[in-house]
Amino acid sequence: MTYFLKITPLLLSCLCILTACLETPQKKKKDFLLDQKLPDAVKIKRLLTNGHPELPLHSKERQALYGFYQKIDFKPVFSGTSKENTIQKNWIQTIAKHRYFGLPSARIISLEKRPDLIKELLIHYQIGTIVHDLDSGFIDFKNQTFKNKKWKEVPLDWISNTTNTDSLLLTCGPSDTNYRYFAQHLYNFCDSTQLDTLAHEISTEKENKSLAWNQLQSALIELGYCNENTDSLGIRAALRKYQKNQKLLPDGHIGPATALAFGESKTDKLYLAQISLDKVRQSLHKPSTFVAINLPSFELQFFSKDTLRSTHRVIIGKIAHPSPTLQSKIYQIITLPYWRVPSSIAKNEILPALKRNYAYLQEQHMRIYGKEKKEIDPQKVNWKKIKNQTFPYVIEQDPGPWNSLGLIKFNFSNEFSVYVHDTPSRGLFGNNFRSFSHGCMRAQYPIELGQIILNQDCLGQKCNEVNGDSLQKLIDEERHQKIQLLKPIPIFVEYHTVTADRKGLHFHLDLYQKDRKILDLFRSGNYG
Repeated sequence: MTYFLKITPLLLSCLCILTACLETPQKKKKDFLLDQKLPDAVKIKRLLTNGHPELPLHSKERQALYGFYQKIDFKPVFSGTSKENTIQKNWIQTIAKHRYFGLPSARIISLEKRPDLIKELLIHYQIGTIVHDLDSGFIDFKNQTFKNKKWKEVPLDWISNTTNTDSLLLTCGPSDTNYRYFAQHLYNFCDSTQLDTLAHEISTEKENKSLAWNQLQSALIELGYCNENTDSLGIRAALRKYQKNQKLLPDGHIGPATALAFGESKTDKLYLAQISLDKVRQSLHKPSTFVAINLPSFELQFFSKDTLRSTHRVIIGKIAHPSPTLQSKIYQIITLPYWRVPSSIAKNEILPALKRNYAYLQEQHMRIYGKEKKEIDPQKVNWKKIKNQTFPYVIEQDPGPWNSLGLIKFNFSNEFSVYVHDTPSRGLFGNNFRSFSHGCMRAQYPIELGQIILNQDCLGQKCNEVNGDSLQKLIDEERHQKIQLLKPIPIFVEYHTVTADRKGLHFHLDLYQKDRKILDLFRSGNYG
């Protein structure tokens, strides 16, 4: 008891000291940005050296700006005189229009409620990263995400002696005419278009016919193509009108392409334009002579000596059999080609036809071969016993106007076993939507394309023995001949869902959904 009485005062004393310590407020460190006696140059240097809770730049980003401000003794460039304040205001307005230049919100840092000097640094940093994005591209197409932002120093007069800030950003990027058209038309599109997120999820008839037509009616009503009282015939007519406006096959059926079209809003179109413009920024420099095919626009173009020589409509692969993107060289032109039927077509399409009618091969001018290319008599085969998993034959179609490759074929090496060729089904070129093949690309007026290529196929002083006239003669005489090019023509098969020319932007369906993952990235706001 005596011990307890002795120690109690000591415990009470310690408790009082502890309580006093807990109740004494910690002295808050004063923010140096609020120190009016401290010069702005000192504050800027300290911001770039040590950072600040309100400055969302890491050390490497600050170091990039440090070098610039060191040259001007760390003086602010966007504040002070009325002229500098006007330039700052103009740049803030231009940065807010980032989508006009093809950049998503993910590339922009908010300037709201920032201290003046932090706003100064962020504006300058934003200008540099925007310029870098516009010059070098911001999408990592291989990994389907966005690249890390990088800062690029711009001329001093961009931030000190100008008020026409929008036009400065429009000068960024590649100098080729296609990019210039695209950048300017995208700016105009954003300036004149009321964007929305109006998209409709529609099933195909094959998936669920009843659900598809219910969804379709709701979508057509919302888009103004019909109303609640429209009957089934009227709905189908409205669908055809919608398909025609979307440059789809106006067949009045809800297929995969139609379902995809309903799923794109005006905002999606902007995103796809931004994606396509970035593809143009990052595309490899093309030679002066080449063939380019853009799959979504169903178009082939031949350039020679940096001049567009001819344009051709093309038929491309169905959604189930997409044509691949690739780069190669056309090394050979074949007149009256044979067609070796791909194994998948032989098994899945020709074999069922043979089971119904063994004379199918003869009717299609086809021959069938077994081991060591020994020709087989189709009448002697019990086709009903042949299974497509073990189809042991090779089928080849004879040259002629009936041949699936038509009268001419353009060969180029690729891992997909595709090529450019003619077709006996030339009526399909009349459709705006031309997704009908198994992967190869059928060209309209391919003989004319071959003539143009051969007439300029020279290596030094030597020119190809087969010119445009003799090519036509070979075809008229129905002669099968392989013509080697002296100078192979580079070919680029690309995928741009938005294109541009001097007239404006042209929007195409993302048929193969190659841009879907990046589009979803734009939609979700999850920018990696």
